[in-house]
Amino acid sequence: MIKLYTMDNLVTSYASVPVINGNISGERNGYHKLSFSILSKYLKQHNITITPKTIFQVDGLFYVCTDAGNSDVEKIELSYNAELLQTQILMFKFMDTLELTGTSIVEVLSLLVNSTILEVGDCDNISGFDFQISKNNAQYALSQLLEATKTEVTYNDVKINIKKANWQDNIKTLIKGYDFTTLDESTDVSDVITKLHYQNTKGDLSGFIVSTYAGKYGFTREGYQEFDTDDLGTLNTLAEEYLATVDQPSCSISISIPKVKKLNLGLCELVKLHNTLLDQELIYKVVGYNKSLTTAADTYQLGQRKKDFTDIEQLFNEKAQEVVQEVVQNVIVEVIKQEVISANTAHILNAWIKDLNVEFLETNFEALDVRQPYPEDGRRNFIRIKEEQMEFVTQSLSKTEVQDYHNKDGDSLYYTAIDDHVQAYKYFTITSPTSIYQGLTEAQVDKFKVKVRKVLSESIKATFTFGLIGDTQYPLMRWGVGTDPSGSSDKGKGFIYKELDGLVLKYITSTGTVHQIKLGENGIEGIAADGETIIQNINMGGLVEIPGVALTKASFSESGVSLEHGETKTTFTWTKDSQGRISTLYNSQTGLTVPVSWS
Repeated sequence: MIKLYTMDNLVTSYASVPVINGNISGERNGYHKLSFSILSKYLKQHNITITPKTIFQVDGLFYVCTDAGNSDVEKIELSYNAELLQTQILMFKFMDTLELTGTSIVEVLSLLVNSTILEVGDCDNISGFDFQISKNNAQYALSQLLEATKTEVTYNDVKINIKKANWQDNIKTLIKGYDFTTLDESTDVSDVITKLHYQNTKGDLSGFIVSTYAGKYGFTREGYQEFDTDDLGTLNTLAEEYLATVDQPSCSISISIPKVKKLNLGLCELVKLHNTLLDQELIYKVVGYNKSLTTAADTYQLGQRKKDFTDIEQLFNEKAQEVVQEVVQNVIVEVIKQEVISANTAHILNAWIKDLNVEFLETNFEALDVRQPYPEDGRRNFIRIKEEQMEFVTQSLSKTEVQDYHNKDGDSLYYTAIDDHVQAYKYFTITSPTSIYQGLTEAQVDKFKVKVRKVLSESIKATFTFGLIGDTQYPLMRWGVGTDPSGSSDKGKGFIYKELDGLVLKYITSTGTVHQIKLGENGIEGIAADGETIIQNINMGGLVEIPGVALTKASFSESGVSLEHGETKTTFTWTKDSQGRISTLYNSQTGLTVPVSWS
């Protein structure tokens, strides 16, 4: 039976209804949903009304009706969908700005449920962290709180409970075939390392360690890691801690439990099961469920924790106090280096980045990549950015020849796996395999090297950079590949650059002649190749009004010029002085005459 309530009264149920079929489902720190169907005649017989505002109670949780009264063709059954009360209330509560310093879980949660019917439940005393949220709903704020504090949320009645992730207490042991049947079991060993070679960053301390789990696998997989310490004891401890994070597989299992077993597992609850591949008992956590409201079996998704190198707190409890302070400092460095901030090589398919700071950037690696189809036109068109220079480049690529791939510093890149390995030729790194296996031959090392299509030629079509006049930088744009096959000159290229007192447009012909004009403080200036100004100032004085269309025709005569902008025609006549220079211009349309000065 499902009990029915109203939002105004969650104490006294106004009715109960039997379900024909239905289920409740949920995920750890995620959604909780209810779906069920009932006989329509039952509601009529008992004069029961279910509205979009009806609250359902099942298994100690309240659910808000979100989809009410969908019927089948014969209108015999009515189906309903609902979502967790806490989620629905927080979803529709808007948080403007919340900025807290040195706060606690209880303080944040109290603000989130303030002015609602929800209550702060059983929460761990986690405090001393900063928390902020701006212009979002309270449900999003709750998810951010869980992520920031590495905690888990559970619900009961109208309460919200937040606890540290538990992997130690109240563990139930389940027996396969007796308590449950296995629907799907996954033990991923692709990233497992069984033998770790390690050294400090200076390279004067090193060693290796073999995992105690090595005998459980049908393979030996070696890895390499560096740690920032000058003490051999600390180095060995760090290596042991790191190996513990990579010597076990990622395990998950989906199980089915019959109703007759009366085993009702909750989210985040711990169970101990036998792992088939490892042939040992492992502790799993309930991370998802789908429970039947009738007689069908319940299904659960269980996950096994892969030990995290960021478990510094556990390190506190396991190491002697005199070692802890030194070890923890290095562990924090490794956590930041390995898990959060830095990586020597990263492979990312999609990224949304708020703030990006790079030293060197090239686009369209795919054209070079021999793992990808050869470009139809045999070219790689890309943008190259370095320091404060941007280049638009075209490379001509060989269809058959390859070359070693290097980064901007000239370092070779190597595949992390080759031949028939499951991750062969998927990822690459600047770490040479010789740093792990010193005895490799040149041929063996070459097999690891990343190969790309050989670049036959490169043309820079445009450049945006900066030049220097004295101590002052000025922006410079270079246009075109040019007409010099050797590329040793700027013939056939155009330039636009900003000087201190104007903007210069320059073109160098295929014969080396320089044509340039300057838009400066005194107007339009023509500049000779040697830098001498040949037209210092042409002051049109508002005489010419350029229409909003391009100049289409210009006709010169002995006495003047006629300019056509589309359908608009403007005629000027001029007078000249004794030296043959233009002294005045007369606009036949406006009737204005202006003097022309030469200097």
